[in-house]
Amino acid sequence: MSPAKSVPKNRTGMIATLSMAALSAATAVVYAVCYGNQERYMSWPAFILLLVGAAFGVALTFVRRYELGAACMAVTAFSALMLFIKIIYMYVVVVYVGIDLKTLDPRFVITSVFFILCFIASLVTVFLPQVVNKEGMRK
Repeated sequence: MSPAKSVPKNRTGMIATLSMAALSAATAVVYAVCYGNQERYMSWPAFILLLVGAAFGVALTFVRRYELGAACMAVTAFSALMLFIKIIYMYVVVVYVGIDLKTLDPRFVITSVFFILCFIASLVTVFLPQVVNKEGMRK
């Protein structure tokens, strides 16, 4: 069987899952670039979860288990977001209490946007219709 024939006709779920894996890896890279040298605000478990989720998503996509890949990335994106919130909490408290209200660090804004986009995209990917073989198609 040629590789072109093994790719399903309805590829929306597969493309979304692979795009989500790329976004997850990009979020991990942005987080490491922004906070990698500051142990106070860097959660290495969150970084690793994003990369593991992306790797599992790609691997499960290539073995044609699209729904599991999307679900795996949703769980890891949510867990990484919670770890990010836990570690960045003190920065948010300092900014919103008014100690340093004049300057909102652009690294915080960029990283937060990436984490939130990653989480929302993972939820959207989970609810997209995934590819189903013709013999296994639901009615």
